[in-house]
Amino acid sequence: MTAEQIAEGDAELPVLTGSLGYLFNRPEPRVVFAQFIEGLLAKNSWTLAERAGHVTADRMQWLLNGSVWDADRLRDTVRDYVVDHLGDADASLVIDDTQAQKKGSKSVGVAFQHCGPTGDVRNCQVMMMLSYATAAGHAFIDRRLYLPEDWTTDRDRCREAGIPDAVAFATKPEPAIAMLEQARSAQVPFARILADAGYGRDPQLRAWCHRQSAPYVFGVPVYLLPDGPPGKPRQPAVKRANDLLHYAKTRDQWERRSCGDGAKGERLYDWTAFAGLQS
Repeated sequence: MTAEQIAEGDAELPVLTGSLGYLFNRPEPRVVFAQFIEGLLAKNSWTLAERAGHVTADRMQWLLNGSVWDADRLRDTVRDYVVDHLGDADASLVIDDTQAQKKGSKSVGVAFQHCGPTGDVRNCQVMMMLSYATAAGHAFIDRRLYLPEDWTTDRDRCREAGIPDAVAFATKPEPAIAMLEQARSAQVPFARILADAGYGRDPQLRAWCHRQSAPYVFGVPVYLLPDGPPGKPRQPAVKRANDLLHYAKTRDQWERRSCGDGAKGERLYDWTAFAGLQS
């Protein structure tokens, strides 16, 4: 990122935060909200407060825990802002998880579960995210907090945390479908939906894409049961997704594509296709 781009972003941020004042019913949280956004990279309320010139973290914490504002309206405003600046008919909607490590048991949805940043099981929260990705840039446009069954089966714990009684357990692909439906209702332009095998293995999500005639590219686990490839029965039989590799190895129609730079250099994947294959 160049110095000019940083300067442009620094000038644009007050315009963006200033346009969101309607979310709050009092002037104090409007001011703190702008300060909060400016210091988000500082990671916690104390460093955010220090950046804003506050004596303690109380005002930052009150913004998140006590002040009255509509997070869903803010989400919709952010989505519309992203589409206004990055909207592209060839864009991709990307479904993925993000995790935040936590201490204790009071944070909503916190549990010992898989944590992507560490690659193991940690005490953390899990958020399903929907990103809008284009050649010009990408940004988050929706989110859903995952509630493990340990939470949804303990209604007293849910009430203490402010979770309505109507909120029941849902597997991760169910909120993903809700986010996709929200994007379609808002007429977000896109060409395809992308997700890893954690979502691609879910038949309801794949069925939703088929019903909506929405092109998608999903990872799948090796044990997924596919239908095909079409035509005469083949030997060895294709009963699982990884059985296709026997036939793929004899083909010369592979393409090598880059998924961008990773921690160990460029991430290259080899692709091939079987026409008409379904799962």
